[in-house]
Amino acid sequence: MAKGWREKTDERPALLTELYASVLYPERMGSALARINRHLDCDGVHLVGWDERTGQPLVSVVTDNHIATAEKAYLEHYAAIDPRREMGRHTPHGQASACHDFFDDRFVAHDEFYQDFLIPLGPRYIAGGSIHRSEGKQVHLVFNHLVGRPRFEGRKRQAIEAWLPQLADWMDQVLKAEELRQAAAFGELAVEAMGCGVIFFDRAGRLLHANRQAVALLGPYLNRVNLGQSGRSPHGSNLDALIEQVARSRRSAEIVLDPHLGRPGVVVSITPVSADGSSGAVRGSAGLLASAPPQFPGLHHRASVVMTVKAGAPKSATSRDLIARWNLTPAEAALARALLAGKSVADHAAEKRVKVSTVRTHVRALLEKSGCRSMREWLAMTQRTDVAGY
Repeated sequence: MAKGWREKTDERPALLTELYASVLYPERMGSALARINRHLDCDGVHLVGWDERTGQPLVSVVTDNHIATAEKAYLEHYAAIDPRREMGRHTPHGQASACHDFFDDRFVAHDEFYQDFLIPLGPRYIAGGSIHRSEGKQVHLVFNHLVGRPRFEGRKRQAIEAWLPQLADWMDQVLKAEELRQAAAFGELAVEAMGCGVIFFDRAGRLLHANRQAVALLGPYLNRVNLGQSGRSPHGSNLDALIEQVARSRRSAEIVLDPHLGRPGVVVSITPVSADGSSGAVRGSAGLLASAPPQFPGLHHRASVVMTVKAGAPKSATSRDLIARWNLTPAEAALARALLAGKSVADHAAEKRVKVSTVRTHVRALLEKSGCRSMREWLAMTQRTDVAGY
């Protein structure tokens, strides 16, 4: 440390801005800490945390090459015998201390951690402290001086003491953000893994998110290109008005879309949601940090309406369906419906109290209008689920 070192306090605002940006962008954490390390004229930062209940590490970030080369060995063995962990336990949260406050030269000369690990790597003195302590979780951050540099005293120590409360506040936010990221990831996985389509809309009927099943089932109706794309359908859809009605009235609705002969309709259930999981107006903010209701992990925080979509049971053919498809007469449509139900020509003739020859005339008309050469071909075509709309 150069004689008369003094912190350039005018650099702090930019450093704090970068530090807090890493809450949302964890990949920037190392560079933010490295800049603070240079600002304080130190030889490296070691951020390390663990769960006291399980012994598992929570976080480990090293900004200098000395410790980084042996970080694996530290986590696997030396972290458990690191005497500096006691500094964090016995120092008030957010307050700085220095290693020489606890360990004199005699202790260091006989300590395995110092002699076999730390000093051979280069570092000798540290200053820092606990920046997170809750529910058995401990996170410490320390600044290093290499062998040959003095211990942390005077203005350098005062500067580190001034930084510790900010670092403690930052780490609380980092861990909270990580919990929210994990909850969001698990919620999204749960939504994608559901056996039905799920779509979230805000109070204005704008689409917030749709899982893959919903896009597969309702693509033509949603008419949106990307998953989660905001906005209404460019040309509108017959769902828009119903979604807005449910959002206003807070009353659920269910409809069946596009139910065709021989293929399932799509059952759409539209339900209002609120921040407490009940019906009624949505509470909460539309801001970036508004959190999802705990009862509904993965529920978009601005969702006012949730739509579930699933394929319905195959719909029985009606005379209207058949007439519309092939311009059948009512008698021809009745025959087609009977054949789809598994009845024979003779059964249908007996049920209608007409001659079999009359029914056979209707069969020939049915084949001619459908373009099929046999009843077997007609049945196979009619019962396929991939036939285009009717």
